[in-house]
Amino acid sequence: MSPLYALAAGSPYAAPWVIAAGPWDARIPLVPLAVIPYLSYFLLLPALVHWTRRRPDFPRVLAAALACGTLNVALYLAVPTRLASRPAAPAGTLLAILQRLDTPLCALPSGHVALPMSIAVAALLAARGGARAREWRRTAAAFFAWTLLLAAAALLTGQHYAVDVLAGLALGTAVAVAVLAATAKRPLLHWPSALALAGEWAVILLTAAAALAWWNPWTALLAALVIATRQHALLVLYHDAVHGLISRRRRLNDFVINTAVGVPLLLPVHLYRALHVSHHRHLGTPHDPERVLLYRGQRWSYRPLPAFALVAQLAGDLSGWNALVMSWRYFAEQRRGGALRLPRTRAYPELAVQIVLFAALWLGAAILWPATALRLAALWFIPYLTLTQLLQKVRSFAEHTDAEGQDDRSCSWAPGLAGRLTIWPYNINYHREHHARPGVPWNRLPAAFPQARQRPGAALRSHLWIGARR
Repeated sequence: MSPLYALAAGSPYAAPWVIAAGPWDARIPLVPLAVIPYLSYFLLLPALVHWTRRRPDFPRVLAAALACGTLNVALYLAVPTRLASRPAAPAGTLLAILQRLDTPLCALPSGHVALPMSIAVAALLAARGGARAREWRRTAAAFFAWTLLLAAAALLTGQHYAVDVLAGLALGTAVAVAVLAATAKRPLLHWPSALALAGEWAVILLTAAAALAWWNPWTALLAALVIATRQHALLVLYHDAVHGLISRRRRLNDFVINTAVGVPLLLPVHLYRALHVSHHRHLGTPHDPERVLLYRGQRWSYRPLPAFALVAQLAGDLSGWNALVMSWRYFAEQRRGGALRLPRTRAYPELAVQIVLFAALWLGAAILWPATALRLAALWFIPYLTLTQLLQKVRSFAEHTDAEGQDDRSCSWAPGLAGRLTIWPYNINYHREHHARPGVPWNRLPAAFPQARQRPGAALRSHLWIGARR
């Protein structure tokens, strides 16, 4: 996390939001010696590992701490903040050295409070009916006390305001509850997918922050390439949620995936679920949504294409034209009741709130930081409408074949590292197996199908392209 923090504290992508001191902050004295407990922050994780590493629930508590630290830094990158002012420490003191090294940026929420709070809450939850409950309660008490000590030190050194401390308490509590709930024996969330979603967003935020900090055409292009591959990875995780594999509770499943993917990519999950369920039911028939929407009017028919047709197809995806045509075709089919055979799906009430909040976030950014908001929009939507669509189409071509003499028409692949980073993330290469058992989440597919028949990733070219002379 240190390089990410250094980037947020040293090179924010936009003018930071200034946190004003409250009337209570003016009454808090400056105590230079409070820097000693303040620096004990760096002992939090070593202490946790030393005291609890042999306990059964240690991985869950450590995961909560790491998730809190990662999300905290991601917030610093996404929403730069700084203190309006802080009192100058007396010359020659340890606090004066700290102030020279640590800028007043990265103010809200206070990581010095969020991290110990996440450990304390996670330890308390681990004690509820778990093994060695008494020891976990003692650990929780120790880290709660440490949280209060660090909160007081953050205020007495002038490194944070009271609002930063309160936000840190809230962040640590929320992350600990979420991680411990996701990693319970019967978790509400499928935690590998939840962590994967968080990881993909961390990469996207870091990439966007770096591009904004060192903005020029080449860094913007490189960032767009990286973001497009991560958007595609998010859509693969979204595909699992379409089958209800993110949570056993459908409403929670849809809320989580719409927050992380559906709303930011303008594709609420209930809309795509109808199309994808129909694809499974009518694979390869005239009612298959891929034939009706994706490939209609195109020469692709589950067979390789000649060079000109393939280039024209991929150019249509890269330009965004095919996405526009497919959207228009979808609404036209809905109006006239054509070949599509879509099951009914309903949106949950919270979706409207999510859409409004997402729009308000962009509107607020456009008002406060218009130039930065425009660059962020370019980094997010231009790759999505071009490069991400291209990756989606290549993967879609790869997933099916004419399969003469077979009924499934599905094709699975054995990709290398480059293939996993671009076309086949999160085991989406197990496509034949997914059609056979769509209820198996992505992380269990290799174990569920150890003898899967897969084509080598290098054969993708012959799968798509007939050859130069045809």
